[in-house]
Amino acid sequence: MSEIVDTRAGATKVLVVEDEFFIADELRRKLTAAGLRVLGPVSSNEHALDLLEQERPDVAVLDVHLGGARATPVAAKLRQLNIPFVLATASPAHELASPVLADAVILEKPTDFGLLIETVRRVVK
Repeated sequence: MSEIVDTRAGATKVLVVEDEFFIADELRRKLTAAGLRVLGPVSSNEHALDLLEQERPDVAVLDVHLGGARATPVAAKLRQLNIPFVLATASPAHELASPVLADAVILEKPTDFGLLIETVRRVVK
């Protein structure tokens, strides 16, 4: 998936990390329509970490499973940078038992986009 960066000044910047193309595209469209600036979407830890080196988001939306990998390296980097994140995942609770994911806001898939947008705005403040 190619990186799309919305350049609207002043908009809340949301990093989207999601490996399912159609979900990632829908997240991008819904967040952009809500007036948020989307960084990505990116589909791997490597791409997310590279993007974090280039630009600092205000918040991130992460899928826990990215292909055969877990998004914990991205979550750890976000915690290090003090950037809040929301997990949008279908993973069961026992798969989220990781110190880096502790206390993360979790929204279950299928994603309620209205709730996601509300949650993103809430965690940024």
